[in-house]
Amino acid sequence: MIVLRTEELTQAESVLKQFFPESIKVYGCIFNINRGKPHNLQVIADQWPDFTVIMCKPKVQTLLLQGTKDREGDFNIYSIYSKSKASLRSFLDTPGVIDTDSFTLLAGLDIRHSEAAQEFADQHGLPWRVQTVMNVLLLQDAEQLPFKDSAVSPAGVRFPPLSAAHADLVNSTWKYGGDRNSLNSVLNYISHNPSLCVMEEGGTEPVSWLLVYQHAALGLLYTSPQHRGKGYGKSLVCMMARTLLERGHPVYCFVEEENDTSFKLFTSLGFQRSPGYRAVWFELNNPHVKK
Repeated sequence: MIVLRTEELTQAESVLKQFFPESIKVYGCIFNINRGKPHNLQVIADQWPDFTVIMCKPKVQTLLLQGTKDREGDFNIYSIYSKSKASLRSFLDTPGVIDTDSFTLLAGLDIRHSEAAQEFADQHGLPWRVQTVMNVLLLQDAEQLPFKDSAVSPAGVRFPPLSAAHADLVNSTWKYGGDRNSLNSVLNYISHNPSLCVMEEGGTEPVSWLLVYQHAALGLLYTSPQHRGKGYGKSLVCMMARTLLERGHPVYCFVEEENDTSFKLFTSLGFQRSPGYRAVWFELNNPHVKK
């Protein structure tokens, strides 16, 4: 196991572009690390530079010292890119990679390699389950967007960034939110990553918003029920995508397989799915899952 340092992380960012979309989540983590964004991640590989597996995992000791948890730390979330099922299976057995005494979420695992995680769990007698399966949608060129910003900006509406004062509101509507740890995550996203919201004329609170996760994916897109049907979601995605692409930032998102509404929205805006590739969120050692 190799821990990647500054020079290797710079190299990894360049190399991982060759393996989109499978590598996009690990790339997004490293992209933000290389730009000085706050993080508690350790990036490891099976070997360097000819790696076959590269992984971003939480620095557990750092979390304990800080005394503050967020969803990433609380759920012990790992991001993984593996070139083959066999290489992943071998790497999971490497001492120090997985703590078999703790709950771990392998988030964004290539569904074609998920059997490696199943075999690892079964070998160690760990309960496991697939939490969700995601489509990975990627936008690489602003010319793929069907609208210019001027065409998606309704009159009397502003699109400012979110502020920390909005974190409770965002957290209360997030599917994975509702507690203190998720609030800490939302505060981190708002404070350190791009965000946009919709403020209607005369309004005091946002009615729609879009954030960017720690792994650089678009997320938490939401519009209040009474304000749906106005095209706010489409406007936010278009404006955010253009801004991010101008900065050289990756533009992608994960959409749950059953979420047809979001899938249709993003694909209508030029986001593309790679046929045959899906990502799974794979739980290891969940105390609520029977062995």
